[in-house]
Amino acid sequence: MNNAGKTANDNFKNDSLQLNIDEEVIDINSNPERYSGVYKELAELLGDTATMKIWKRFSGLNITFPQKLYSKEYREDYIRENMESMKPSEMAKILGLSERRVRQIMGEIRNG
Repeated sequence: MNNAGKTANDNFKNDSLQLNIDEEVIDINSNPERYSGVYKELAELLGDTATMKIWKRFSGLNITFPQKLYSKEYREDYIRENMESMKPSEMAKILGLSERRVRQIMGEIRNG
């Protein structure tokens, strides 16, 4: 295989992808430029396969992604497990919380 003069992006654009959507197999060449709007961004970030899965599952819906990634239970468990070994500022950064909120949760755990 001679790749002289080609960049990595050129190689990926020529790769073929087969998708099975409702039992119909579709051949697609990998190229984020083919997509519109947010799908282009998803293809650049996640690739064609994930973009097609997201489109198939959520097309037509308006989706809002909350700022908080982790559940309340997970955050409390994480803080409980790490409050003796990590600084509140470190946990806050990992959990996407303020340091003040981490300290509040630590107080609730201690008093609770």
